[in-house]
Amino acid sequence: MSGPAGGDSLELLRGLRERADEDFLQPSAEPGTGRHQVDVPELGVRVSVTRARYPNRADGRDQYAVTISRPTLDKPPAEAEVLSVLSMAFEDLAGAAVERSARGSLVRMFRVPAAVRVSADERNETTRTE
Repeated sequence: MSGPAGGDSLELLRGLRERADEDFLQPSAEPGTGRHQVDVPELGVRVSVTRARYPNRADGRDQYAVTISRPTLDKPPAEAEVLSVLSMAFEDLAGAAVERSARGSLVRMFRVPAAVRVSADERNETTRTE
């Protein structure tokens, strides 16, 4: 990581989430858009994020689908790396992440609920999940 706060990784992961948010809020007509991926060299992982409703219908829950793997797929990412990625990308929502990985998989998969910003007049801009 760059410096004690991991600034480069933090910037990469926050940017990844922002791109997923933009695609969710203003979807493109082009097929295959919406899934975003970056390699995070400081952590030795590849991270993909998609934001959508699960199940994929109007009454589905607004969530992120997150995959974390090593670029070489030689072994699954360590727990410390996973926790770093989730906390940098999703801040306080990281604790709500639910792992959906198959046993023995080299790729770690998670669902993270999306947050909704409440107006400043309502609860001093607190974050709540849907």
